[in-house]
Amino acid sequence: MTPAEKANRLLELHHGTSPLVLINAWDAASAAMVEHCGLPAVATSSAAVANALGYPDGQYVPWPEMLAAISRIARAVSVPVTADIEAGFAADAHDATQLESSIQQVIDSGAVGVNLEDALPAQADPNVRHSSPLYPLPEQVERIQAARRAAEKLNIHLVINARVDAYWQAGVEPGVALRNTLERGQAYLKAGVDCVFIPGLRSPDHIRTVVNHLRAVHRDGPVNILAGPGVPSIPELAKLGVKRVSYGSGPHRAAMGLLRRMADEAKTSGTYTALTEGAVPYEEINGLFGK
Repeated sequence: MTPAEKANRLLELHHGTSPLVLINAWDAASAAMVEHCGLPAVATSSAAVANALGYPDGQYVPWPEMLAAISRIARAVSVPVTADIEAGFAADAHDATQLESSIQQVIDSGAVGVNLEDALPAQADPNVRHSSPLYPLPEQVERIQAARRAAEKLNIHLVINARVDAYWQAGVEPGVALRNTLERGQAYLKAGVDCVFIPGLRSPDHIRTVVNHLRAVHRDGPVNILAGPGVPSIPELAKLGVKRVSYGSGPHRAAMGLLRRMADEAKTSGTYTALTEGAVPYEEINGLFGK
């Protein structure tokens, strides 16, 4: 597929009868394995990519290194790739023109979709989760519009997944988070995004409310939920009307958990159970890549 065809395919996947499930990758091998397992698209995880490159999450990765990682992932697969670019990696977080440049570069790297979040990166504390306030709503709308303009210049319908961090704000009551999510999600859809991503949203009642509200704004208003503890299962999310389920940095952290168990076993019993149980054969993983 051409980049434009991949972008259109990725958009179509948000409007299927079942949710688009994204097992987020962090390098070429993890992306190739996701495709090998039959998933129709690949997403990157900013946190997983950052950690794999030796940086904390929160736009601490130098942008050229993030671009290079996205490019390697896109080259490793034939399915559409959507890249988590946090708040856009613009040198000035408030400069929409610089964001346009970031968007053009990420499309040139081979991605046809992006996550664009509304938490300010400059004030993030790498040791405190979700420590940043949100962009003022009018400013985030302007940034979304800038991202859309950048893609249109390249004749690509970039699939913009707008992240709303209202449920990840420290000290915010669930009812307030819901109101903020509804307001921001509606504004983002009107600004031209294709999906609204709400990490931290777990309550089935709140999910149903968000889905129904956003459907009234834009087609079926695709909603993206982050998989994890306390989140309804994928079949349950489908019944609630969710159209996209992301695994985020979970797969990378699960892989690190396996590595830790392997190391612990080596230090204790000296056996190889963690090493061998479920391991992908050498020939299979090696065969995912051409010469």
